[in-house]
Amino acid sequence: MFKIGEFSRLAQVSVRMLRHYDKLGLLIPNQIDQWTGYRYYSVEQLPRLHRIVALNGLGLSLQQIGELLNHDDLSADQLRGMLRLQESRLTAELAKKQAQLAEVSARLAQIEHEQEPWPYAMMLKSTDAQPVASMRAIVPSLDQMGYYCHRLYASLYQQVHQHRIPILAQEITIYHNEEFSETEVEVEVSVSLAEHNLAQLPDSNIKFQTLSSLELAATLAFEGSFSEIHAAALALLGWVGLHNYQMVGPLREFHRSGPAHNPQGGIQEPAIIELQLPIKPRVNERN
Repeated sequence: MFKIGEFSRLAQVSVRMLRHYDKLGLLIPNQIDQWTGYRYYSVEQLPRLHRIVALNGLGLSLQQIGELLNHDDLSADQLRGMLRLQESRLTAELAKKQAQLAEVSARLAQIEHEQEPWPYAMMLKSTDAQPVASMRAIVPSLDQMGYYCHRLYASLYQQVHQHRIPILAQEITIYHNEEFSETEVEVEVSVSLAEHNLAQLPDSNIKFQTLSSLELAATLAFEGSFSEIHAAALALLGWVGLHNYQMVGPLREFHRSGPAHNPQGGIQEPAIIELQLPIKPRVNERN
């Protein structure tokens, strides 16, 4: 048996809340000393307490929790399913907030550097054609881009390794939308091949193709987090506009420091990222 203070430390729930749960009949002490009034709890009461805290975290009122626990005999599997659903919802909300924060930071950086040089090295260059294996998908919204890219790369790696296709340690993400859009973003993930491969894999959505050479590309490279890509892309687009060029193809994102998407784990950061934008000199049109 544990005194209320000991049980509080054991369960990581405040004494105040334990007394509140007792008052509401949610978690009644196993025993109350008739002389001292001390509350005593048993270790067998921990599962019920964990359910109370978990359900409260799901947004249920204490009254609803009491009705659920007392009448529905909530199993561990049912609770686990409810918590998984809440975990997915909170993860999606967090991703959306992080995307919004990245957008605000990128716009703030753009404003702060209007009268100053951008903290990136811009460069013009041509590029060679490169054989790649790629997968293409529509991402429902920008805040889901990281999740979708990681899943796509994991699937791509799994299939090329399964079929023992020789690849190079370089990932290339291509953004195909001709206009900016916060939804329905068409993205293509690719890995460079050591040699051309024209075979078609059965029951696979992998496409073997040649990433075209670029006669002229505006490029920007930096080392950091993938959350910084938006700010870097804005800087690159701003540079292109200021120097009287126009875009003639989709933005390419190269992971120069090697595979950033580990199929067995998370995203590897910091990464060396290069952005390439196909361009040509803008021809001034006369009325």
